[in-house]
Amino acid sequence: MRWRWSKQSHSEPHLVQERGRSPASQDLSPLSPSGNGSTGRPPGLVRKLAGKMAMRFTRSARQSPNPEHTAAGSSSQDIQPIQSTEEVTTSTLEPNPEPSSNSGIVEPSSTNKVVNKAIANASKGLADIGQVPTIVQHASSMSADIPSVSGAIDTFSVFLKSLKAFNTVANEIANIHPYAKAALSIFTCASTRNSTFALRLTKLYRLSEVYTFITEDEELTKIQSMVAVYEKIAQQTLECADFISHYSETKSAWMRLGKHVFDETDATIRSYNNVLDSLMQQFRDKAARDTVVIVHHIADSLDLFGMECATGAGLNPSKCCLPDTRQDLLKDIQNWIRSTEAGTPQVLWLSGTAGKGKSAVAHTIAKWHIENGGVGACFCFDRTQQASRGQDKVFRTMARDLADCNPIVRRALAQAVRDRDGLKRTPDIMKQWQELIVGPTNMIASKGIAAPVLMIIEALDESGEADSREQIIRLLAGRLNTSNSQPVELPANFRILLTSRPLKDIHNKLHGPHVRNVSLDGVSSVSTELDIQRYISHKLEDLHIFNDVHFKKLALKSDGLFEWARLTCDYIKGTNRIGLGPIERFNDVCTGISGTGTQLLDDMYERILTDIIPVKERRQAIPVFRSVMGQILASSEPLPMSALTAMRRNFSSAQGRYEVDWVVGPLSSLLSGTTDPHTPIRPLHASFYDFLTDESRSGHFFVDRSSVQGDLAFASLRVMERGLRFNICSLENSYLPNSSVPDLEKRVKESIPVELSYSCRFWGTHVTATSFESLLAKEVEAFFDEERLLWWLEALALMKSLSGSVATLSCIANWISGHGEFTHVSEAVRDTLRFIRTFASTILRSTPHLYLSALPFAPTQSRMFRKFASKFGCTPRIVAGHVENWPEMEKILHANGVVFSVALSPDGKCIACGLVDCTIQVWDMDTGEALCAPLRGHTGHVWSVAFSPDGRRIVSGSWDCTVRVWDAKTGEALGSPLKGHTDFVRSVAISPDGRRIVSGSHDRTIRVWDMETGEAFGSPLKGHTDYVRSVAISSDGRRIVSGSDDMMIRVWDMETGDALGTPLQGHTALILSITISPDGKYIVSVSYDKTIRVWDMETGEAFGAPLQGHTGSVGSVAIFLDGTRIVSGSEDQTIRVWDVKTGVALGFPLQGHSHYVSSVTISPDGSRIVSGSWDKTIRVWDADIIMGKTSVATLESHTGSVNSVAISPDGCSIVSGSNDTTVRVWDIETGKALVAPIRGHAESVLSVAMSPDGKGVVSGSADKSIRMWNLETGDVLAVSLEAHTSDVLSVAISPDRNSIVSGSSDETIRVWDIETGEAYHLSGHSDRIWSVAISSDGNRIVSGSFDKTIGVWDMVTRNVLCAPLQGHTDYVLSVAISPDVCHIVSGSLDKTIRVWDMGTGKPLGAPLEGHTAGVNTVAISSDGNRIVSGSTDQTVRVWDMKTGKAVGPPFRGHTAVVWSVAISRDGKRIVSGSEDTTIRVWDVEFLGRRQSFEAPAMCFSLNPIHALCSASSFLQDSKIPASSSPNEEGWIVSPEGRLLLCIPLNFHPVVYTPGTMLVIANNPLQLDLSCVAHGTSWHQCWEQ
Repeated sequence: MRWRWSKQSHSEPHLVQERGRSPASQDLSPLSPSGNGSTGRPPGLVRKLAGKMAMRFTRSARQSPNPEHTAAGSSSQDIQPIQSTEEVTTSTLEPNPEPSSNSGIVEPSSTNKVVNKAIANASKGLADIGQVPTIVQHASSMSADIPSVSGAIDTFSVFLKSLKAFNTVANEIANIHPYAKAALSIFTCASTRNSTFALRLTKLYRLSEVYTFITEDEELTKIQSMVAVYEKIAQQTLECADFISHYSETKSAWMRLGKHVFDETDATIRSYNNVLDSLMQQFRDKAARDTVVIVHHIADSLDLFGMECATGAGLNPSKCCLPDTRQDLLKDIQNWIRSTEAGTPQVLWLSGTAGKGKSAVAHTIAKWHIENGGVGACFCFDRTQQASRGQDKVFRTMARDLADCNPIVRRALAQAVRDRDGLKRTPDIMKQWQELIVGPTNMIASKGIAAPVLMIIEALDESGEADSREQIIRLLAGRLNTSNSQPVELPANFRILLTSRPLKDIHNKLHGPHVRNVSLDGVSSVSTELDIQRYISHKLEDLHIFNDVHFKKLALKSDGLFEWARLTCDYIKGTNRIGLGPIERFNDVCTGISGTGTQLLDDMYERILTDIIPVKERRQAIPVFRSVMGQILASSEPLPMSALTAMRRNFSSAQGRYEVDWVVGPLSSLLSGTTDPHTPIRPLHASFYDFLTDESRSGHFFVDRSSVQGDLAFASLRVMERGLRFNICSLENSYLPNSSVPDLEKRVKESIPVELSYSCRFWGTHVTATSFESLLAKEVEAFFDEERLLWWLEALALMKSLSGSVATLSCIANWISGHGEFTHVSEAVRDTLRFIRTFASTILRSTPHLYLSALPFAPTQSRMFRKFASKFGCTPRIVAGHVENWPEMEKILHANGVVFSVALSPDGKCIACGLVDCTIQVWDMDTGEALCAPLRGHTGHVWSVAFSPDGRRIVSGSWDCTVRVWDAKTGEALGSPLKGHTDFVRSVAISPDGRRIVSGSHDRTIRVWDMETGEAFGSPLKGHTDYVRSVAISSDGRRIVSGSDDMMIRVWDMETGDALGTPLQGHTALILSITISPDGKYIVSVSYDKTIRVWDMETGEAFGAPLQGHTGSVGSVAIFLDGTRIVSGSEDQTIRVWDVKTGVALGFPLQGHSHYVSSVTISPDGSRIVSGSWDKTIRVWDADIIMGKTSVATLESHTGSVNSVAISPDGCSIVSGSNDTTVRVWDIETGKALVAPIRGHAESVLSVAMSPDGKGVVSGSADKSIRMWNLETGDVLAVSLEAHTSDVLSVAISPDRNSIVSGSSDETIRVWDIETGEAYHLSGHSDRIWSVAISSDGNRIVSGSFDKTIGVWDMVTRNVLCAPLQGHTDYVLSVAISPDVCHIVSGSLDKTIRVWDMGTGKPLGAPLEGHTAGVNTVAISSDGNRIVSGSTDQTVRVWDMKTGKAVGPPFRGHTAVVWSVAISRDGKRIVSGSEDTTIRVWDVEFLGRRQSFEAPAMCFSLNPIHALCSASSFLQDSKIPASSSPNEEGWIVSPEGRLLLCIPLNFHPVVYTPGTMLVIANNPLQLDLSCVAHGTSWHQCWEQ
């Protein structure tokens, strides 16, 4: 693979960040440079510092509507792979199935390409075994010159003798079969790689013996009876070669499973040898026997593990046509499959009414194709399994079936899903089709093997409602979008056989030149009657009293219905009634009702049921029949007899507790599974289901499914009570994610019986289908009172059904609401819901962590914690910082880049977000799982997204000047982009009827589009004089409202496009977002002026005064559906909720985001708020909790980014400056505030410096001023120093306390006299001054600048002492001077640190490299031996000044940019300040201790006795993790991927990590891990 190295653009928002604030980027802010001289200033520091950087690194939005930009990713992602022009594959090879007509030997000419490919794959696949010898470089020539291999082998050890012997017959082997030649080359390559591996390879001695034996006698290979044996030998040879070629993958798989590699290697080779022994004996005996070729593909199996497939949906041989029936139709279909003629339709739709025999034809074709070695798959829908949503699994299931047919497909499919767990579970039909079907099967053609791929989709009409199959029909029709574009061609080698009833929705959409429709309703009656007659004669052949006359009479009456014929034969052969023999039954049928279709079927159903349940027995029998059939039909999925009986044994009434087989046994002609207790029982034909559930058709036999729902509810709850248990699948190791437990599916199947699985998934369905009754409510109450609740969640997670629990609990909450005596149950349901929504991703990742990582971190006052935590004693214990109640933040979703817009689906289940990387991501609101791969198509940032009112479509607006429409379920783009705007599209909205899209653009216009056609309605709406940033549509669809950079709001008529009334004016800066109340009576707008305004829609008048409270521009607004509350998101990183009528802020600001809150929205039920931010996260907030909190806890720490820290000379205190505009003083030992927050600056405090005597502090601010404070009292010492014309970025105090030096964005350095306040400035830099420092002797000033240089100045003479120091390739962000004034140290955005000679200005040694992002801050220890650095990569590093080497691994713990570091005078402590609003104190001596395996290395507390017990089992043989800090998702993971625990960072953002001495923050978390049961002992966490 080729790689390219790219320097990431400085326009990326996550790279170039001003301290604690926003990036200077290509219009990533809520605004861009005004084109008309707007008076509005850009928000915050990003705009204040934009200046030259913006001009230098961005092109004007006016000049380039589609600028180039790099995708946003983490700052460390500098390497981008470019796919090679030559694709390398590693697929298993298969012998050509067509042998030579002369000798039964495959000719080499047809397979040379495949052979050479195998050899190339061998060289690639063996790369991990050892060093590549020269011989392998010429592997491609081996196929042409195999004897030359001998000389190379001569040089190897004696262990290769058998291989050498094998090689002596190379010429003969090559003549026999080209695959053997490929295998030999692979074996030879392997033998040269690694002596240990070669030693084991020699154990494949049977290969040499086999080929020596079969070449001794030339005649032997020509015996036709031996061809089959020979083919198996060739196949086994290739399987051996494939095992070696992919040995490194297999070895890795074994290691993941904890198996002994050499033992497994030997066992595999033994199995190969055993097969070869058997085959060689068959050659000796000249008799072919059935020997199964050993296929070893453990690595592929691991990759395919976890792929969710439907069960019981494949081929059923018992449903095949009777031999010699349907011959013309079957032959026609077979010829269609084999046809290679151009223009052959690729889809054959076999349609017909119920009972016509469609299923029999489909299963017959499937069986024929597989028996003939074809590659194919069959998927059968079943109306009784609609709850399992088979349509979401159809192509996943078929892909697995195709993989089982063909090893080439198997390996290609394994590669497709490798490391892509989402693809294994995606409900996205189009993605399944393209990536799981088309891609892998195309590998067959690429291997030179011509074979059709047959896909059979049977009974599509039974998938459910029409919308359930819409995507499948569209795909088969070749139309992947709703536009009028030409159909998309299906792969040429595909043949798709579809069967269904001729439903309208299928008929209307499934047409085109590539679709052929064969209707069984139109098949010749003569042909059908003959087939039915043959069928009847076969079914009744044992009854000799019948002849062809009888058979023909029945066939004529059948109306072409095979199902009627089947039922009739079963009825005639029945023996249920004494005195009614076959001939009497025959006559009864013939003289019975004459009709067609449904009438005939209904008559036969009634005859059969009457025969089983005579009239005189109905009073007792009918209730039993209805109960059992009601259970069968009301079950959400078919259950086998054993499960149905197990459920009935738990019915509330003892009268219903009988064996199901007593009832279903006589119904074998109507139901499947009546003779096998493990086969699901379901109607044999859909028409029987229809008959029973329609009282007008079934009469006495009518089955009311609702009547049994209560019994099923009771039964489900009691089955769970008796069947659920802790660690139900006996998971041995908590370190493993579920995806790494290879036999998990088997364990689930064996440990969770069918009735228990069913009950776990569907108990809520049955409860809510029952009218409320206290007895059932008490059963529900008991469920929530016992550990059974936890066991239930565990079982659901293992079955991958946890997401269904949210719907279950929501239904239960509705069912039980309004019943006062069960209020506590409602509270339990709500608490469980919150628990699941918070911890679902953790539990799904590794189920043991339900107990180890979810339950321990639940709030102390939550019901889950109070009820169950004490029963799990050996789990993490929170010793400090444990929250009492569920916090307002429910979860954090990590996006791929900066989030510009969020939207919620109308049902509140999905979140969509528009991102800086040109994509849209869609998430499950409850579990936090990505629902599909990112939606790709835009070529610029996605500024805005919206869901259609029916939730089926997503509309997006982008920097690329287009609007796109997407299918919300599949993620596919619908039609072409909507083009018309000439500049960025900043906002989109969809009309309430879903027919129109409205878009607002930087081209100052608004456009209205037709959702279906993509055509624009009329001309653009013009009137604004600057960018249109936001548009909204009234709930009646009649009005459009727009907000613009021209500071005006306009209202437009949707139909005419006319402006209504005069513009609404009042904001004093750019309008960033608008929305309309649900009743359409008022408009809400937010602005860069930091205010929110409410306007009367009719009059245009503002309601009251502006809503004020945010300290930064307000970028987004939303209104609750009841219209009483407003939600706003701001540049100040907070979200606020307001009362519309009073304008008062409700509760307190929601804090958590570490960057601009760009978008907010509200769930339809008003229970949750969703926010998106430039910090690359989406956060979900619990609105009920927000509204319920009336008081605010005292906040002890900073509430904004900590931009600067300093340590007092005596090492006792810390001073910090923050975006919250305050300066704080802290005790370095306890973290307590020593004085009240020091206030005075109007904007962010960007730099602080301590006076040498430790009594005063100097601060520089974004308000352009410098202030001096008394450290003990917090009082101002002097007037504010103001002369800079822009932000003061850095300050320093001279050793004699007489002078202050400051650096500013105004590109100057100023030196101030503390006594007089007078200043002089130093000029020289050509860009902003980011850092200044004063030497310890007070004689020199050093400065670092965005001009990439370092300046050195004489403090006394004010002269430049030398030419600027050049060497950094990007901005210089920090400078420091060594105590001996000999060295300068600098940190840069280029990710390096440099050390310079003060005297010469020359760099000393190479740059210090290790940080993966810009170095924002550097400091030097008092002895001059250590350098400390802080970076955007969120780490703090320590370096040796002399060697330039890093001292130990980095300190990790901060969750955002590290802006500032300081080191204590004694060199023992480092203090760091971060954008995550925290200050951390680090133990320098920890770096020395951590080199050993001491327990404190895994300590997340100040108390060392809280260290992880048995840490060695987690660390094993690896080096201690860098700092064992939680990753982005909160997991503490070893370098090898072992999972220790997961900390919920959404409400525990501040965690003590190894090496931390102190965290100054609100509620920092400390853990006691001294008693935790983890790894293989995790199950001991439960105190039974």
